[in-house]
Amino acid sequence: MRTLGTVAAAMMLLSMFCVSGAVQATAGYKPSGCVDTTTPYKAERFVTVAPDVKLEVLDWGGSGKAMVLLTGSGDKAHVFDNFAFQFTDFFHVIAITRRGWLPSSQPKAGYDVETRAADDIKILDALGIKKAVFVGHSIAGAELSKIAAKYPGYVDKLVYLDASDLSERNTFPDIPGPFPLFTDADSKSLFALQAAYARLLAVREPIPAICLTFEFDKDGVVTGTSTPASIQAELSAGVNIPVNRPTNWADIKAPRLGIFAPPTIEGKFPWYWYLSPADRTVFDERFPRLIQWFKDVIDKFGQKHAGNPTPNVYLLPGAPHYVYINNEAEVVRQMRNFLGIPLARK
Repeated sequence: MRTLGTVAAAMMLLSMFCVSGAVQATAGYKPSGCVDTTTPYKAERFVTVAPDVKLEVLDWGGSGKAMVLLTGSGDKAHVFDNFAFQFTDFFHVIAITRRGWLPSSQPKAGYDVETRAADDIKILDALGIKKAVFVGHSIAGAELSKIAAKYPGYVDKLVYLDASDLSERNTFPDIPGPFPLFTDADSKSLFALQAAYARLLAVREPIPAICLTFEFDKDGVVTGTSTPASIQAELSAGVNIPVNRPTNWADIKAPRLGIFAPPTIEGKFPWYWYLSPADRTVFDERFPRLIQWFKDVIDKFGQKHAGNPTPNVYLLPGAPHYVYINNEAEVVRQMRNFLGIPLARK
């Protein structure tokens, strides 16, 4: 469940909300919470990466080397609206909204890891960026690894934010998830939906990111999402075997930091406590296998390979998946240490 992302969640939520076919979203309508939101980026541009495919790039400014932020599944570049400013004093920080998620183009194809990594490199070329620190959350870990293996000259360092190798994530039965627990009341407004996400998934994303994900009617009720389910399915399939093989970490020559939030038997997940007794039983039966999977992929990430820099691993056991939002201080401290940014003033 840690790989679904906002849009995949939205697809499932809307089926739970039982939105009537007679209720249609007003074209372009956004509730006041969206319209009145100040966007803090310095510039927004669109870069053509293929015929009829343009991707959004947000630029928060800054000076020095480039830092490229890559989102998790279902997220837009705006998810980094707050986090980006942790590094603008030492880096020129940008983020990319991948194909399929508005306002980037939504082609029918191109959601495999190979194409997504190529998209990122084309953007760097268009912006004149020769080398960058790449920071990826969740499903973006596959992009980081592909870029490092295929385009090593562009990579300074890599930061994986709870971005495990997902290639074998779906090879065992999953645990009961949180989305059947959402109610009609959770779709009544932007803020009701945010409250539900905070309650069941322990996260509140920046409002601009949420507003671009969902569609609303004139009363502010959530009525749909801006990304077709078929695109989410293509993206998810693109990171799993047999399409995407497990990462060969010996191929990753650049220094890397992995900040992971492995679940714990004691902590469960936030939604566990809201499950029915029957679903808790299924959860308890399947959860140890999921914990073992997390341990295995983190161990492989941290293995030392001859001739390569020693990987850096920092664990936040039981933390929510959006570590850069919920555990921002720890994440920033670890990243600054890894990137050579002094913590204390002289």
